Amino acid sequence: INNTYLSKHTIALSWDDDYYDVDEDEDIDESRVLAYSRLNKQHPQYAARCKILMSHPHLDMKPFLHWGLKLLPLVVAWFERAKPCTTLTIQTISFIPNSRRRLARRVLEESAEVYQSRILTAMYEFVRQR
Repeated sequence: INNTYLSKHTIALSWDDDYYDVDEDEDIDESRVLAYSRLNKQHPQYAARCKILMSHPHLDMKPFLHWGLKLLPLVVAWFERAKPCTTLTIQTISFIPNSRRRLARRVLEESAEVYQSRILTAMYEFVRQR
Protein backbone atom coordinates (compact mmCIF):
# COMPACT_ATOMS: atom_id res chain seq x y z
CA ILE A 1 0.00 0.00 0.00
CA ASN A 2 2.86 2.38 0.75
CA ASN A 3 4.15 1.92 -2.81
CA THR A 4 0.72 2.80 -4.17
CA TYR A 5 0.51 5.83 -1.91
CA LEU A 6 3.88 7.07 -3.15
CA SER A 7 3.15 6.34 -6.81
CA LYS A 8 2.44 9.97 -7.74
CA HIS A 9 6.17 10.66 -7.69
CA THR A 10 7.06 7.34 -9.30
CA ILE A 11 4.54 7.72 -12.14
CA ALA A 12 5.73 11.22 -12.96
CA LEU A 13 9.36 10.10 -13.05
CA SER A 14 8.80 6.82 -14.88
CA TRP A 15 7.78 8.67 -18.04
CA ASP A 16 11.02 10.65 -17.99
CA ASP A 17 13.48 8.57 -20.01
CA ASP A 18 16.42 10.48 -18.56
CA TYR A 19 15.55 9.46 -14.99
CA TYR A 20 14.76 5.74 -15.18
CA ASP A 21 16.22 3.00 -17.29
CA VAL A 22 12.96 1.21 -18.09
CA ASP A 23 13.22 -2.49 -18.85
CA GLU A 24 11.47 -2.94 -22.19
CA ASP A 25 10.48 -6.49 -21.23
CA GLU A 26 8.69 -5.19 -18.13
CA ASP A 27 4.92 -5.51 -18.39
CA ILE A 28 3.49 -2.04 -17.72
CA ASP A 29 -0.25 -1.48 -17.78
CA GLU A 30 -0.22 1.85 -19.61
CA SER A 31 -3.96 2.44 -19.14
CA ARG A 32 -3.52 2.15 -15.37
CA VAL A 33 -0.50 4.46 -15.39
CA LEU A 34 -2.44 7.04 -17.41
CA ALA A 35 -5.44 6.70 -15.10
CA TYR A 36 -3.19 7.26 -12.07
CA SER A 37 -1.61 10.29 -13.72
CA ARG A 38 -4.99 11.82 -14.59
CA LEU A 39 -6.25 11.09 -11.10
CA ASN A 40 -3.23 12.93 -9.64
CA LYS A 41 -3.98 15.99 -11.79
CA GLN A 42 -7.79 16.05 -11.64
CA HIS A 43 -8.41 14.94 -8.04
CA PRO A 44 -5.18 15.37 -6.06
CA GLN A 45 -6.99 15.41 -2.70
CA TYR A 46 -8.36 11.88 -3.34
CA ALA A 47 -5.59 10.41 -5.50
CA ALA A 48 -3.74 8.41 -2.84
CA ARG A 49 -6.86 6.81 -1.35
CA CYS A 50 -8.37 6.07 -4.76
CA LYS A 51 -5.16 4.46 -6.04
CA ILE A 52 -5.00 2.27 -2.96
CA LEU A 53 -8.59 1.14 -3.53
CA MET A 54 -8.00 0.64 -7.27
CA SER A 55 -4.91 -1.51 -6.70
CA HIS A 56 -6.01 -3.51 -3.67
CA PRO A 57 -9.47 -5.12 -3.87
CA HIS A 58 -8.94 -6.48 -0.37
CA LEU A 59 -7.10 -4.38 2.20
CA ASP A 60 -5.29 -6.70 4.57
CA MET A 61 -5.87 -5.50 8.13
CA LYS A 62 -3.44 -7.97 9.74
CA PRO A 63 -0.63 -5.41 10.17
CA PHE A 64 -3.00 -3.23 12.22
CA LEU A 65 -4.61 -5.89 14.40
CA HIS A 66 -2.06 -5.66 17.20
CA TRP A 67 -3.59 -2.29 18.14
CA GLY A 68 -6.90 -4.03 18.71
CA LEU A 69 -10.18 -2.16 18.52
CA LYS A 70 -8.45 1.18 19.21
CA LEU A 71 -7.62 1.50 15.52
CA LEU A 72 -11.05 0.49 14.22
CA PRO A 73 -12.55 4.03 14.31
CA LEU A 74 -9.58 5.29 12.28
CA VAL A 75 -10.04 2.55 9.69
CA VAL A 76 -13.74 3.35 9.35
CA ALA A 77 -12.93 7.07 9.07
CA TRP A 78 -10.37 6.32 6.33
CA PHE A 79 -13.00 4.44 4.34
CA GLU A 80 -15.44 7.33 4.81
CA ARG A 81 -12.85 9.81 3.50
CA ALA A 82 -12.21 7.46 0.55
CA LYS A 83 -15.91 7.08 -0.29
CA PRO A 84 -15.85 9.84 -2.97
CA CYS A 85 -13.64 7.50 -5.02
CA THR A 86 -16.78 5.49 -5.80
CA THR A 87 -18.35 8.46 -7.63
CA LEU A 88 -15.36 10.40 -9.01
CA THR A 89 -14.67 10.43 -12.72
CA ILE A 90 -11.54 11.27 -14.66
CA GLN A 91 -11.61 12.88 -18.06
CA THR A 92 -9.93 11.09 -20.94
CA ILE A 93 -9.59 11.92 -24.61
CA SER A 94 -10.70 9.44 -27.24
CA PHE A 95 -8.55 9.49 -30.36
CA ILE A 96 -11.03 8.04 -32.81
CA PRO A 97 -9.98 8.90 -36.38
CA ASN A 98 -11.33 12.32 -37.44
CA SER A 99 -12.70 12.87 -33.95
CA ARG A 100 -11.37 13.95 -30.61
CA ARG A 101 -13.91 13.49 -27.83
CA ARG A 102 -13.65 13.85 -24.09
CA LEU A 103 -14.84 10.83 -22.18
CA ALA A 104 -15.52 10.46 -18.48
CA ARG A 105 -14.43 7.27 -16.75
CA ARG A 106 -15.27 6.31 -13.19
CA VAL A 107 -12.22 6.05 -10.98
CA LEU A 108 -13.43 3.04 -9.01
CA GLU A 109 -15.59 0.64 -10.97
CA GLU A 110 -17.62 -0.83 -8.13
CA SER A 111 -21.08 -0.38 -6.72
CA ALA A 112 -21.92 1.21 -3.38
CA GLU A 113 -22.77 -2.28 -2.10
CA VAL A 114 -19.34 -3.64 -3.00
CA TYR A 115 -17.67 -0.66 -1.33
CA GLN A 116 -19.78 -1.18 1.79
CA SER A 117 -18.69 -4.82 1.75
CA ARG A 118 -15.05 -3.69 1.82
CA ILE A 119 -15.75 -1.65 4.95
CA LEU A 120 -17.58 -4.51 6.63
CA THR A 121 -14.79 -6.95 5.77
CA ALA A 122 -12.21 -4.65 7.36
CA MET A 123 -14.37 -4.25 10.47
CA TYR A 124 -14.93 -8.01 10.68
CA GLU A 125 -11.18 -8.67 10.66
CA PHE A 126 -10.84 -6.45 13.75
CA VAL A 127 -13.79 -7.99 15.56
CA ARG A 128 -12.75 -11.56 14.70
CA GLN A 129 -9.33 -10.90 16.23
CA ARG A 130 -10.90 -10.13 19.62
